[in-house]
Amino acid sequence: MTVAAAIPDHLRRLQIVRTFDAPRALVWKMWTDPAHVAAWWGPEHFTTPVVKMDVSPGGAIHMVMRAPNGADMPFDGRFVEVEEPERLVMRTWVQHPDGTTWFEVENTITFDEAGGRTVQTLDARVLTADESALGPLAGMEAGWSQSLDKLEREVVAETAN
Repeated sequence: MTVAAAIPDHLRRLQIVRTFDAPRALVWKMWTDPAHVAAWWGPEHFTTPVVKMDVSPGGAIHMVMRAPNGADMPFDGRFVEVEEPERLVMRTWVQHPDGTTWFEVENTITFDEAGGRTVQTLDARVLTADESALGPLAGMEAGWSQSLDKLEREVVAETAN
């Protein structure tokens, strides 16, 4: 499957840069420790009660996000590259009930140290999607922005300890 023609170009790629007032090793840990990921992954008012991650090249990812209305949204993936503490590349996908892929996204996250702070760049690229994925893809920027807001709160809380 390729990206359906109905998916506009501006929804096929997203880049968000955030600077955290924390060392790179801590921000890396927030992305690679399932207990930390469970605390921040997902948009505001969503929780992520299931986080299973084998943070190694080819390692599996399985997460379940829970919406405020209680609906579960499972997704799977795998790590493509793991270069601690500089770079993570992971592919995640959501499937239709019949097992076909609804959409797949490759996320590249880089962590650059800058004077005791961490500049994190998230580059999300849609690899495959069918036309019915337009809604979730249209919400990808808001969803990632809210998730990264939650990540920032977790980083602040962790550095306060």
